[in-house]
Amino acid sequence: MMKHSIAATIFGATLGVNIALAQAAAPKVILLVGPPGSGKSTQAAFLARKYGIKALSMSDLLKQAISSGKKKDPVAKALAAAIASGEVLPDDEAAELIRRRLIRADLPNGFILDGFPATAGQAKALDRILQDQRLPKAVVVVLEAPDDVIRKRMLARRRIDDTPENIDRRIREFREQAALLAGWASQTHVVRVNADAKPADVSKQIVVGLEDFWSKELAAHQP
Repeated sequence: MMKHSIAATIFGATLGVNIALAQAAAPKVILLVGPPGSGKSTQAAFLARKYGIKALSMSDLLKQAISSGKKKDPVAKALAAAIASGEVLPDDEAAELIRRRLIRADLPNGFILDGFPATAGQAKALDRILQDQRLPKAVVVVLEAPDDVIRKRMLARRRIDDTPENIDRRIREFREQAALLAGWASQTHVVRVNADAKPADVSKQIVVGLEDFWSKELAAHQP
């Protein structure tokens, strides 16, 4: 009886270690979605440190593409024109910018993406890119906060372009885009968190949701 108990304990411990190792080895693809001022950058930095993966910001990638000096690059030109006019980024060029970044060899463990996709077309393009790169479907982390909280946070940032009119426009645009993305997000896994909380508490919510999903995914694929 004692031998069986010891064997069961060893087996359980070994299985737990194997699951932990497999979970750590699997690439992690995380999308952060939320209105402006919801804390996406803060949480992206936290998740990057915790899981040892890079955080990619669409706004940073745009700045790099436009300031790189490749003025003849049609992708950079199209994106720069959209930004100058205040229009939504064109799907094909935005997706191509992401594709170029993801094919680099410095993302073996996965990545965190902030600011893409912003339309249903970009979401479909991301699915194709992930499939081509043999990466898992993304886990979508939605940072939820009421409009009045978002307004208060954005005004507190004291940025020049954070006028009440611009804030209301950006919130409205996000809500419209979120509605377009709802159908796509329903086909993947969504972790919804209350972003109207302290950053550390938001981080805890995200980690609990991610770990729970990854554990269930791993268990489902165990022989």
